[in-house]
Parts: sequence; C-alpha cells; structure tokens
Amino acid sequence: MLIRKRKRSHTKRKKRVRVALIVLAVVVLVGGGAAWGVMSTIKAGEGAIREAAQAEDIQTAENAVTYDEGKTVKYNGHTYALNENMVSVCIIGFDRTAPAEIGERAGQADAVMVMALNTDTGKITAIGLPRDSMVEVGEFVGDAFIGLDKMQLCLAYSYGDGRDTSCQYTTTVASRMLYNMPISYYFALDLSGVGPLNDSIGGVALTPLQSIPNTGIVEGEDTVLFGSNALKYVQWRDTSVLTSSLDRQARQVQYIKAFAGQTLEAAQGSVGTLIDIFNTAGEYSITNLGVNEFSYLATSVLSNGITGLDVVTLTGEMKQGEKYAEYYLDKNATYETVLSVYYHQVD
Repeated sequence: MLIRKRKRSHTKRKKRVRVALIVLAVVVLVGGGAAWGVMSTIKAGEGAIREAAQAEDIQTAENAVTYDEGKTVKYNGHTYALNENMVSVCIIGFDRTAPAEIGERAGQADAVMVMALNTDTGKITAIGLPRDSMVEVGEFVGDAFIGLDKMQLCLAYSYGDGRDTSCQYTTTVASRMLYNMPISYYFALDLSGVGPLNDSIGGVALTPLQSIPNTGIVEGEDTVLFGSNALKYVQWRDTSVLTSSLDRQARQVQYIKAFAGQTLEAAQGSVGTLIDIFNTAGEYSITNLGVNEFSYLATSVLSNGITGLDVVTLTGEMKQGEKYAEYYLDKNATYETVLSVYYHQVD
C-alpha cells in the first residue's frame, strides 16, 4: 500500500474571496466588535483546518495505481483526481447509560458515519458505516496495543475510555474502512442529546420508515418528532430481526438528513445560528472539532448556498455469526464510494 503526503496549495483566492464576502455581510448586518469576533473565529478555524490537513498522509487503496504524490488514481481504466480541500468528521452515536460488556471499559457505538465536506464547493456527503461491519479493529489492554482482530466496527469504541480514546479508535477504523482517507476530526454525541438538539430547531418533520412501539410514530404517516420520540426513532430496533441494525441505520440517516435540511434552511446564511446549535450539542458531545473549525466549515457551506446533504451507505451482506450479526462490506462498492466522494473523474 503506497503512502503519499498530501500537498495543499496556499493560494485559495476564490475560497478566500467567498469567505471574505460572507464575513463582510456579517459585519454589515451585525456591526461592531461582535461581527469582527465572528470574522476572527472563522479565520482561526481556516488556519487550524489547514494545519490538520498538512499533517495528514494520503494512504491510497491497494487496488489502485498512484502517482503525482497520491493526487490521482487509476481505477477500471479511468483516471481520478483527488478533490482538494476535503475535511472529514467521524460522527459517532453512543449511549452513556448503556452498561459496558464484561472486561470492557466503555460501551459500543450505536451509530457511525463520516461527514465529508468539500470546503471549496460546500458540498457535504454523509457516508453511513454499518455498525456490524466486520473490520480490522485494534485491541488494547490498558493503553498497550496488542494487535488487530476482525470484529464489528461498533466494538472499536469499547476499547477506549468512553471518551476521546474511544472516539480516536473508532475514527481510525472508519478511516481504514474508507481506504485510509484521512479523518482529522470526530464528533461523538450521547444519545441523550438527540431530544434537546431536535427541539432546538422546533422538531424534525419526516415520514417514518418504520412504526416505533409505544409511540405515535406510524410508518408512512407524516409526523414531526419532538423530544423523547426523536430519540426513540433513532435508537429503537427489533433485535429479533437479523437486519435490525441496518433498519435502524436507515432511520438514523433519514433523520440526520432531515435535521440538516431544516437546520440549514433555518440558518438562512447566518453562521451564528449554526454556531448556537453546535454549542447546544457541546453538553452532550465529545469532540476535537473546535468552534473555530466548525465556524469555518459552516461558512464554507452557507457561502455556497448548500441547503442539505447527500447520503450514501456502504453496501454489503448481513450474515448471522456465531453469536451476533456480521456485515460484510462489498469492497468494490466501498472503493467506488470513496472515489465518488473524495475524487473526480478526469478522463
């Protein structure tokens, strides 16, 4: 497997102009020190993200031929060029109240996805990673690494401390699943925060994919989710069904897409609105994504007029293992997903 350093150009004139324009608009509308504070936050975030990007290595897929310092790959007779300015965040859903398994220091990850954002275009793609995906996970005794073993993705979280190391381990595995695309940031949300975040935007409207027991949520009937019903919609699953985790993931992806669409629509170009929601999430989250970096990413999205996100879930086959469900990824489909998100075809 080849490893190449990512080379970044520092002459991002178009992007800087676009960021400057939105900051200028904030200054005009808000005025005074508060607006200049927003500008300072955005610029600091841009600098932090550049530093993180320059420290990353691009580790390309073992079935691809690479050249030009890893910026281009050949696959199935076509040439693909890396989309510059990609920033990835591993999103993790966890339940702080869930008991750890015997011998484990933390619980499992209920949900894992990667948000891939192109800061040049503002486009956001959410890549759903099935929690039961059978992948190479690092095993630890205390802080000592003892090797890799094949197991469900969700178990990577359990080898950490239930906080940052759990997030780091999960993020490492998520990157490995995506053919080592760099993921600099993680954002883990305790599921107890779903209700407060949901209600902070006035509820989330959607058409349920499934009926949820002991709620008024009925499959196919339009509804607006509030409070505990929002949590139940993204958390419940029928464990007697082999594909229950996939069914739940489909609801989670639907919910996140609806939440993002409503949030971006409500923001109407206001970075401050998104920062408020980010701060609300702070009480329920573990993250290495600072408010400066978030502000810059939010500005990239809003300045390009993005009003929603694209969603793709890695495909594969669910099988019954000796004890638990096991999901085996379609490797070709996964690699093609990586190409579609992180690269563009040039021939």
